[in-house]
Amino acid sequence: MFVFRLFSLSLSVITTLTSSVGSQSESLLTCSKFHFEENVLEKLVRFEHKMELFEEKMKMMQSSMSSKLEIMNKIEKATETLTETMLDKQLQFQTRINDSYQEIVDNFKMQSNNETKLYGEKMNTLLDSLSLNSQEINETEKERERKIESMQRDLHEEQKRVKISYDVIVENFKIHSNKTLQELILQHETEFKEMMAKRETVAFSAYRPSPQTLSSGEKVIFDGVWTNVGNGYEPSTGVFKAPHPGLYHMTAVVMSYSGTSLGLDLYHNNLEITRSYLSGDGYKTGIFDVVLNLQKGDKVHIESSGTYTIYSNHHKFITYSGYRIT
Repeated sequence: MFVFRLFSLSLSVITTLTSSVGSQSESLLTCSKFHFEENVLEKLVRFEHKMELFEEKMKMMQSSMSSKLEIMNKIEKATETLTETMLDKQLQFQTRINDSYQEIVDNFKMQSNNETKLYGEKMNTLLDSLSLNSQEINETEKERERKIESMQRDLHEEQKRVKISYDVIVENFKIHSNKTLQELILQHETEFKEMMAKRETVAFSAYRPSPQTLSSGEKVIFDGVWTNVGNGYEPSTGVFKAPHPGLYHMTAVVMSYSGTSLGLDLYHNNLEITRSYLSGDGYKTGIFDVVLNLQKGDKVHIESSGTYTIYSNHHKFITYSGYRIT
């Protein structure tokens, strides 16, 4: 039926085209009527073929859609069946839970009643025991009060005896105290005199009568000595070594060459304590003045912090001194 309609449509188109071509034949001398009809028929045949292919595809799509609809119906039925099954299982599970819950509640009530009775009996027993203990405690408290009263009486008597003994001791002490105090004073005076006699004085004072060129870390040698009580100073090394522990006052006077700089450090053992640095025009004088707490054997000296020359002459411009305070 579809092919017949298509053929009728094609004839109508051909007729229309033929009429149109006839009316224009005078102006289009180069166009052949036969060639035009042949092209139209060829196009109609191609169009018909494409329509047949399209119809086949539509049939295949209808078949595929029908198959998919059947599958969807099956899935929907399976889903409904599964839903009904799950609802049934849920109802069964809820029923079992309700039964179990009721059973647990009944068991708990029964157990609670039993335990309540048991605890009640224990509480009664405990109360009876507490009552007996209270009576014993009351009796014990009364006995303790009686003992406290007895101890207070004994303590009062003992205080009287102690007071009498104290008065006797005070009298005896007054008699002997003057003699004892005098003996103690004499003993302390003797010990103090012996201690002062044992105390040794430490003091030194040294100088240098000539210049000394120093490299870094080299000690200043004050090789002239005025005083060296206790023999703590070593003129050959320029080092003072404390012969006794105590507080020491250490001083030194140093001088630079005119127009040159001079850097010196005072050391306690291996620790730098203080520094003197001189620079500028003319001769410059620097001073070290410290108080150190020295142990026996501690060493104190002055050394150069670089390559310098320290100045002195026969007027003894540079000196190094120290003495023990206590």
